[in-house]
Amino acid sequence: MSVVGLEVIRGVNVKSEVFNYLASAPEVNCFLSSRAQLLEKSKNSTLLVYRNSYSEIEGVTYIGGNLIPAISSRAALLSLVDHLRSKQYKFSSIVGESRTLFDLWELISHLYSEPRAIRQSQPLLSLRGVPKISGNPLVHPATLADLEEVVEVGIAMFTAEVGEVPDYADYRSRSIELIGAGRTLICRDLDNGKIIFKSDIGAIGAGAYQIHGVWVDPAHRGKGLGSAGVATLVEYSNRFAPIASLYVNDFNHAARASYHKVGFEKVAELATIFF
Repeated sequence: MSVVGLEVIRGVNVKSEVFNYLASAPEVNCFLSSRAQLLEKSKNSTLLVYRNSYSEIEGVTYIGGNLIPAISSRAALLSLVDHLRSKQYKFSSIVGESRTLFDLWELISHLYSEPRAIRQSQPLLSLRGVPKISGNPLVHPATLADLEEVVEVGIAMFTAEVGEVPDYADYRSRSIELIGAGRTLICRDLDNGKIIFKSDIGAIGAGAYQIHGVWVDPAHRGKGLGSAGVATLVEYSNRFAPIASLYVNDFNHAARASYHKVGFEKVAELATIFF
């Protein structure tokens, strides 16, 4: 029998009803769903599931390296707030739909340190179907022979984007995982052999996949390489799920224009609080 109110789940398989709830908004909940899939294997992650008096799910929140809420009622939000007040969790960021995130932050901000940065507007983009433009035939899945350069490029991009250098060992381990799963794509310069485009299928869940880490060598920007590379990535990645998603900072007008050219459209607004 399902628990009414807040259920705390750790180290076990997550019930299908939770994934069904998350699948009601595939693009929004893709990353959360991908984390929930790994809950049984994770020692340091928690899933909070809120059910109303009819045992219907109204909220699912993942707490691990990030806090990711998917909340659909005020009661679920307040239940999450009460839980966070009673526990001491450490996470590097809170990410979620903008309205939910800031409603939550208003109630819990006094519990945490001053944020290092707040990205208030991150349009969540979606593409269902085929890209509007042709891909780049030179974009292909990376292999472990590409690992060191992939890690170098990825860390440089992460540092510039987030403002913090990631742990090298963790980033390298994650890169090995993604490359091994065929989820990192690259393109090399035909003249000097250097990587000039890279992107990852960073998450798969809720019937969608989320594109992470789209990078183009600065010397090759403005030439359509990013758009064509992402188009190839979508064509390739539809084997994993039928819906492509990604989110971008609202001030990154060049990237937004590039994704729109491929066929991505805004479906929601995310925000991120970094600690």
